[in-house]
Amino acid sequence: MMYRNLGKTSVKVPVIGQGTWTYGEDKNLAVEEVRALRFGIENGLTLIDTAEEYSKGGAERVVAEAINDCRKEIFLTTKVSAKNCSYKGVIEAAERSLERLNTTYIDLYLQHWPSKEHPIEETMRAMAYLLDKGLVKYIGVSNFTPQLMDEAQAVLGSHVIMCNQVGYHLNDRRVENDVIPYCQKHEVTVMGYSPFGYAPQFFGGIGFPEQDTKERQILDKIGEKYGATAYQVALNWILRHENLITIPKAKNITHIKSNLKALELTLSDEDLQLIDTYFPKANEGMSLVKY
Repeated sequence: MMYRNLGKTSVKVPVIGQGTWTYGEDKNLAVEEVRALRFGIENGLTLIDTAEEYSKGGAERVVAEAINDCRKEIFLTTKVSAKNCSYKGVIEAAERSLERLNTTYIDLYLQHWPSKEHPIEETMRAMAYLLDKGLVKYIGVSNFTPQLMDEAQAVLGSHVIMCNQVGYHLNDRRVENDVIPYCQKHEVTVMGYSPFGYAPQFFGGIGFPEQDTKERQILDKIGEKYGATAYQVALNWILRHENLITIPKAKNITHIKSNLKALELTLSDEDLQLIDTYFPKANEGMSLVKY
């Protein structure tokens, strides 16, 4: 397993974690979801990302079951919903997450989205409180532009934003223009979500290149050189940034095995140039979206 430091700390986290969006939606799948998480943990994927919004807390409950006897080995990330980002709301949301996760602390607590309703000053003051009380070890944000990160950090004082979790995949490279350079400069970890593309209900549903498209053929061609799939090439490509980790969702053991194999590749300069040609970087930076 490859590891990278979290922000400015010496804490090592796996470069590939386990995302849990949609976990807990179908109770009939809970056993398989727990098995998948456990398999990932046993194979070094000890970074687990969840959120209070995922299945209305159901994902956190699934995670709790999976990590019940190995909590100290896990780097646990969860997120407070934008609608709960008042001072009191953040603290109460964290307490509910702690209860659902059956733990006394959260390793990394993130603001899930910028909030339309609640001032960032309130949110960050609450984050600082959680740090001071030891309920969370580190704090961060998600879907924040560099300007908004500056505003949040200005409120925090001596407390430091350790992570910005953003969407990042071959068909959405906007964060390369602003978020990634900013985070490199300020020693903030970038945690990329949806590395294989967005679901239909998000951001226009820009997904993974479909079979027989020229883009997919290029990924397949690169993969053939390494005995790898197009998905493994895409995942490895994301990890070329030194301050970046990623959290693909994996609903079953087969997916997790595939994700692990992505770490075995070393893409050549020629491979990267081909990818740049067929998946060009946009000119603009990440859009600011508030909820």
